[in-house]
Amino acid sequence: MTFWKRALQVLGLRKDDDWIYASGEHLVFRDVGKAKALPQEPPQAGPKHRGICEQCSGPLRKVVFTTAGAGAQAEVWREYPLAVDGWVCSACGWAAAPRCISPEESIEYGRRGAEHATAGEFDDAEFWFRRIIASWPGYHAGYADLGQLMSVRAEAASDRDAREHYRSEALRWFERAVEADPECSLPGVRLPYARILAVTGGDAKATKLLESIAGMSEAPEALLAEANALLASIQDGDALFSRATETMGETLFEPPQVGMSAGALSAMERGRGLLAEAARRKADFPTLFMLGKAEQRLQNWEAARAAFHAAHELDPDQVDGCRELCHVYLELGLGDRALPLARRAVELRPDDSGLQCNLAVALLLAGDIDAARATSSAALTRDPSDAVCQLVRQVIDDVDAGLRPRPRTLAQLEGRE
Repeated sequence: MTFWKRALQVLGLRKDDDWIYASGEHLVFRDVGKAKALPQEPPQAGPKHRGICEQCSGPLRKVVFTTAGAGAQAEVWREYPLAVDGWVCSACGWAAAPRCISPEESIEYGRRGAEHATAGEFDDAEFWFRRIIASWPGYHAGYADLGQLMSVRAEAASDRDAREHYRSEALRWFERAVEADPECSLPGVRLPYARILAVTGGDAKATKLLESIAGMSEAPEALLAEANALLASIQDGDALFSRATETMGETLFEPPQVGMSAGALSAMERGRGLLAEAARRKADFPTLFMLGKAEQRLQNWEAARAAFHAAHELDPDQVDGCRELCHVYLELGLGDRALPLARRAVELRPDDSGLQCNLAVALLLAGDIDAARATSSAALTRDPSDAVCQLVRQVIDDVDAGLRPRPRTLAQLEGRE
């Protein structure tokens, strides 16, 4: 049975059907199983014109077979996004699809899809783009539009699973676009494709794509410059850095003593490995600092010290670098090395009560009780509600009164030893 005969048989419509309803020019499937009888991408293009109904000779009208819609219908769309142009007979319900849209229609569909994508209306944008590829099988520009849409949708996703899903979809569509375009008539598609590949671990393939652009003498200068910049960024480890921070998530910034699930621990270790590789490619402050944070979170104190020290040497006036290296020294019981860093941080940001409190801790651990008290008082003057500084001040008073021994490390100060 040909595709056409199968489509006609499956899509015969009657007035009492409740699995499909009309909404303007849309015939909307409520039932996913029924919708799947119509391929999202028909294997061959349909006719451009069809005059009368083959069943009753009545007039046909153009329609879109789809699963798109609001409310509960949106779930049907997400499970099986369908948008295929066709015809239906108003008299007897006979239907056929796909219809081969005109170039003018394709341009209009693309324009409307782009407008919806810019507005963040991603399902609506996909509806218009899918109508193009359903009508024109193998159309590489249509695949590229869907790849770019999924890429944008991935960046807008706040949920990690959703982001990974849309990146996977973007890769699938970009790959199809490139495969369907052997003459590389759309070299610009390779840029977002390479960017997604790099972020998802496909550095080698991304590099090959970008090098292919660099070898195109006829490519626009702006495209060549962007491709070369992205290639240099990948080689410098920028994509590794992005993957690492995304992999570790907010767990990276939790206190080192907070427990981690097995999954979080695995993610931290993967992220730490990616950052280490990025640092080997290009040892800049952000990479070394984040590597230090990862080692700190994993309580690898000596490794954290080495990373923060390297970062601090690159930028001695970076407040965050001073603060975190100071913290590691205090954890290691090296108060003499921590104190200059704590002082420098306060010099760089004198209005920060948190940094003043850190300095008070460093002074306490170094044994300068009077200076520690004065510094904690200054911090509390700036922020009387700071519970951490209130606790530090209480410890200072207790040590001065002989109620407890002077702590030498942060672990002793916090009662972890």
